[in-house]
Amino acid sequence: MTTRMGGTSSTVAGIARPARSLPENGGRDLLHSRRALVIGLRLLLVLIFLVGWQYVVASGALSESVLAKPTTIVGEFGTLLTTGAFWSAAWSTTWTWAVGLLAATLIAVPLGLLLGSSRLAYRLSRFTIDFLRTIPPIALIPLVLLLFGATEKMALILVIFGSTGSLVLASMYGVQNVDPVVRDLARSFRLRRRDVIGRILLPSAAPFIATGLRVSAAIALLLTIGAELIGGAPGLGNAMSVAQQSDHIPEMYCYIVASAVIGALVNLLIGRAEGRVLRWSPLHR
Repeated sequence: MTTRMGGTSSTVAGIARPARSLPENGGRDLLHSRRALVIGLRLLLVLIFLVGWQYVVASGALSESVLAKPTTIVGEFGTLLTTGAFWSAAWSTTWTWAVGLLAATLIAVPLGLLLGSSRLAYRLSRFTIDFLRTIPPIALIPLVLLLFGATEKMALILVIFGSTGSLVLASMYGVQNVDPVVRDLARSFRLRRRDVIGRILLPSAAPFIATGLRVSAAIALLLTIGAELIGGAPGLGNAMSVAQQSDHIPEMYCYIVASAVIGALVNLLIGRAEGRVLRWSPLHR
C-alpha cells in the first residue's frame, strides 16, 4: 500500500525500501585510509626492528666488529653514495640480473608453451626439466670460472641456467591448465595455430607465467649476488667480499643493504606490472 503526499509516493507496509548505497568517493576514501594504515604499520615494524638492532649492538650483546649499528651504516652509506665504485658495482649487478632474466624469459616462455601444448611432450620433458632444475647453479661456478673466468659473462650464464627452469615449468603448467572445453571449441571452429596460441593459450597461461617470472626474478638476483660473492665477478657481491676481507664491516653492510633495496624494488615493480597487465584476471581484480 502506498500513499501520495505532495506528488511523491512512500511505501507503507510490507514493502521494503531500497537501501541507500554509499557514495563512490566515500568508498575510495575508505580504501585510501586502509592503505595508509597498512603502510604506516609496515613503517612502524621497520622502525621497531631498527631500534632493536641499534639497542642490541649498543648494549654490547653483539660486537660492532660483527654487526654494525644502523646509525653507523647510514653514515657510511652517505659517504659511499658519493663514490663511483659503489655505482659501478650496483650497475654491474643490475645489468647482469636484467639481461640474465630477459634471456631466461625469451628461452623459457616459448619452450614452456611448446612443450605444454602437447600432452606427450609435457609428460616426456617434465622429469628432465625437474632434474635439471634441482641442480644448484652455484655448484657450476668452478666450471664456468674455467670457461669464462671471473667476468660478468660467468655470472650471466649462472643466472640464465638457474632462472630458466622455474619459468619453463610455470609456462607448461599454464598451458596444461587450459579448459578442455575451450580446446574442443577451438578445434570445432578450426582456428589457426597462431590464433589458438594468441587467443587461448597465452591468456590462460599468463597468470602462471607472471608467477614464474616473479620467482625467477628473485632467483636471478640471488644468483647474481652469489656469483659475484663466490666467483669474483664485478658487482655488489664482489664489493661485499672485498669489504669483509679488508675488515670494513660498515661498508660491507652497506652493500648488503643495497642488495636488499634492489630486491625489494624488483619485487615491487614486477608486482605492479603484473597487476596492470593482468587486471582482467580474477586473481588481480
